[in-house]
Amino acid sequence: MKAAVLNEYGKVPVYQDIDDPIVKDSNQMIVTPVASSIKRLDIGKAAGKHYTNFDPLPAVMGMDGVAKTDDGKLVFAMGLSGMMAEKALVNKNQLVPVPNQLDPALAAAMPNVLMGSDIALTIRGKIKAGDVVLVNGATGSTGMMAVQMAKYRGASKVIATGRSESKLAELKSLGADDVVLLTDSDKDIERQIKELYKDNPISVIVDYLWGHPAEIIFNALSRIKLVKPLVYVTIGQMAGAEVTLTSQLFRSRDLTLVGSGIGSFDNQEFITYLQSELPKLYDYAAAGNLQLNVNKFALADISEAWEATGRPVIMI
Repeated sequence: MKAAVLNEYGKVPVYQDIDDPIVKDSNQMIVTPVASSIKRLDIGKAAGKHYTNFDPLPAVMGMDGVAKTDDGKLVFAMGLSGMMAEKALVNKNQLVPVPNQLDPALAAAMPNVLMGSDIALTIRGKIKAGDVVLVNGATGSTGMMAVQMAKYRGASKVIATGRSESKLAELKSLGADDVVLLTDSDKDIERQIKELYKDNPISVIVDYLWGHPAEIIFNALSRIKLVKPLVYVTIGQMAGAEVTLTSQLFRSRDLTLVGSGIGSFDNQEFITYLQSELPKLYDYAAAGNLQLNVNKFALADISEAWEATGRPVIMI
């Protein structure tokens, strides 16, 4: 079969022939992939820079995707083999139905974006209806989804930060109530956060940036009397891998710092989320209620797609 294949760490996957996957037990089945999104996790693993890896090489890319079953039904599945291929092996007991009216490319891209947004908000951030949520670094696709999902989960107010004025303006149409421009001075950003907290105490912060922007937020929190518990969820490190924190900040406030990513919640929690929440969110998206931009590429163009910006999706 044809597939997107990684032959060596640090190299770009290529379009080539590889052996078909083989069913090994009664819980497995072969499906025909339709769409599979390229994720930062895929890119990091292929570069040999992630704490998980492929074993062995060569390996077919695509950890999950949308596929057709033998009876023609569209489903989302985690791949037991890579999903960027003409055939893939999946667990027949872990399939999520995909509405026919939903674009398969959007359906393929949603789970990873939701893992970095909705799972961060629900499983790690413990969001409740009525909470005030701050999304730090909200102008990327996952951050934009976090704004939308915070509203979906009943947030009374969502604050979004970012460096792009145009993207922040767009976020207001997606549910952001207030925005903070990160190109402002540190002092001005800190002042805005303190004022926003005074009017609407924040319960959950989801952070895609870390680095210096996180330090500005922590500095603001150190000068605020928290009136309710606050959970700070770190998801990414687009602005840097390290921050300087004081012990006093956490000893003197009901402030909890957690991470969200592979390893921060168990696999069963993720499977349960896919089975219980993803079908509802697919229906929600099919009704036109979620916005997520994707870039579609043919399987044969995997090498070009691998280095593309935005949220590339391989169409098989």
